[in-house]
Amino acid sequence: MSTVAIQGVRGSYSEEASLALLGGETSIVECVDFAETFNAVSTRLAEYAVVPVANKIVGEIEGSMEHLRGDVFRVYERLPLKVKHVLVGTTDAEIDSIKTVRSHIEALKQCQNFLRADGHWTQVVGSDTASSIRRIAQEGKPENAAIGSRRAAEIYGAKIIAENIADDHDNWTTFWLIGN
Repeated sequence: MSTVAIQGVRGSYSEEASLALLGGETSIVECVDFAETFNAVSTRLAEYAVVPVANKIVGEIEGSMEHLRGDVFRVYERLPLKVKHVLVGTTDAEIDSIKTVRSHIEALKQCQNFLRADGHWTQVVGSDTASSIRRIAQEGKPENAAIGSRRAAEIYGAKIIAENIADDHDNWTTFWLIGN
């Protein structure tokens, strides 16, 4: 069984990419940020890491590329993954009641047209898409929403309020499987 570090938690796009690249027998090491993800591979806590490197809408994923430029990692595989962002809230949330939208900075950037259309939502940067969804589901406040995957919404019991909210409906992110 392979051990792979990801930036994020279960339900994140990085986990989805990991499962696509390495299969369901993979042991996932959830990391808070990119530094922790790359450190997990450097210290051999994980055999591999799966990291996002580029997105169709926003281009290079800055946080990953910073670490890839500074360290020597081997790239084993590349995977372009279709990314279909959804807006989720608590089970009793309605779009008109939302005041804040939380997600990873890159997901917020990918959904700017949708977020600007409303005009009054405060954007809150979370550590990743899936933990943002988990947090709003756990808090249970219908005025808080998050952007992430349909899978994360299902895992954490959140309600999908709007689908396909990225600025480009043919959105994708390229992930790399890296190791020492």
